[in-house]
Amino acid sequence: AVVSTQSGHYGRGNSNGLASKITKILMQIDAKAGGHLWKINLPVKNVMFVGIDTYHDSLSRRRSVGGFVASMNDIQTRYYSRAFWHDNAGEEVFSGLQPIMKDTLLEYYELNQQFPARIIIFRDGVGYGQMQAVRELEIESIKRAMLELQLQKTEFVFTVVAKRINTRFFEKFGTNYKNPFHGTIVSNGITKNDQAFDFYLVSQSVSQGTVSPTHYTVLEWNTTLKPEHLQQIAFKLCHMYFNWTVSRNKLQRYFHLNQN
Repeated sequence: AVVSTQSGHYGRGNSNGLASKITKILMQIDAKAGGHLWKINLPVKNVMFVGIDTYHDSLSRRRSVGGFVASMNDIQTRYYSRAFWHDNAGEEVFSGLQPIMKDTLLEYYELNQQFPARIIIFRDGVGYGQMQAVRELEIESIKRAMLELQLQKTEFVFTVVAKRINTRFFEKFGTNYKNPFHGTIVSNGITKNDQAFDFYLVSQSVSQGTVSPTHYTVLEWNTTLKPEHLQQIAFKLCHMYFNWTVSRNKLQRYFHLNQN
């Protein structure tokens, strides 16, 4: 979509605001029609990125619903999504991912005429006390789907993403302390040692207050990639949400929309 505006057509002080609104509306129409507003170039190819999250209805306390979104091409502009009910209200970890993952892999094969060489999953909304349950239920369900399709050699990474954390970082500039630049990675010093590895990512800039980092905890690391590769990929994916550039991985934004 191309938007052309002339400031003389609008009242003084309103032209920029109206042009911005028109542009955003046309961008969303273009994206929903299958257009590619922008893309990212990743050095790794034939990778399927997956985002998983669960939504809880806190008002009516009805059943919880999960969202599942997977990328279908190398430039991260085409997606396959599913929504599913949890068995019990308030349940976060889901044990029925095997058929969903199998259908997703078959969809990827239909579009690309090959299965992905790597599967990298970002799992949102899981507390630190639920890591073992995620391993036993969700990760094992995904592995069974891969085994069913004879994808034992496919590389597999599973990362839990935590946004609502109290950790904050500051960088010293002379005698003052300021927010660190976006793209800052913290991977030692305050990270944990009881998982494969973990890191903090500052993925956005803020004009007021303190910037909120995101904590990534890797539970499954069956890949030839290096940790710094995953860190760079996580940061790049933050810029692929077509409504705006946000602090979260774009897959997380899309599966939140999928749940709604």
